[in-house]
Amino acid sequence: MNRENFYSEKILKYIKNKNSHILVLGAGSLDQKVFLELGYKNVTFSNIGNSNEKKLNFYENIHDIKLKDNSYEYCIAHACIHHSSKPHLAILELFRVCSKGSLIIEANDSFLSRVACKLKLSEEYELSAVKKNITTGGVDNTSIPNYVYRWTEREIIKLMKSFRPDLKHIIFFDYGSHIKFTQSKIIKIFFNILFLILPKQKNLLSIYINKNIDSLKKNNWIKN
Repeated sequence: MNRENFYSEKILKYIKNKNSHILVLGAGSLDQKVFLELGYKNVTFSNIGNSNEKKLNFYENIHDIKLKDNSYEYCIAHACIHHSSKPHLAILELFRVCSKGSLIIEANDSFLSRVACKLKLSEEYELSAVKKNITTGGVDNTSIPNYVYRWTEREIIKLMKSFRPDLKHIIFFDYGSHIKFTQSKIIKIFFNILFLILPKQKNLLSIYINKNIDSLKKNNWIKN
């Protein structure tokens, strides 16, 4: 499964109603293509600033979204939070602005991912994005290469418990892979077999944070 297929699969899994009001942060051509092909009707695309992408609805900084609480039913961030200088705040902003749930797809902080960085098979700092765009594409869309922040399940759980300790959070994690460093079919078959045995070593992590009040309960020690 490649990145686009993984992204599409998670959208369909967590957002059943294609008339839902959705805000996509850090949006680009891939996001627009995916939502168009999937047939979602009410999608707003945003990014930190004007880039080469066209038809963006407006521009927002993902860790400082100038919108009221619960402005959209769903907030989505695909492969963009690692460009933020405040990645944890970005996730909390997505949760604040959505009313039903937020979907995040980022890099998984697995043992294999860390080894890949050591072997220079994957980037620790995203130099390639700045080389491509020259003056933008780095941290907060500047010319400084961003650190590629990778996530674990535990880190997300602790973050949400800290932000809203009154709630029993419902968070779903899924894993996917997108191998870019080689075109060798043999190597890709090897990784496919390995990931069947160790699925959490895949390099993509999908995080869905449920905010539907009807399904969220208060912690037992919270008194009404």
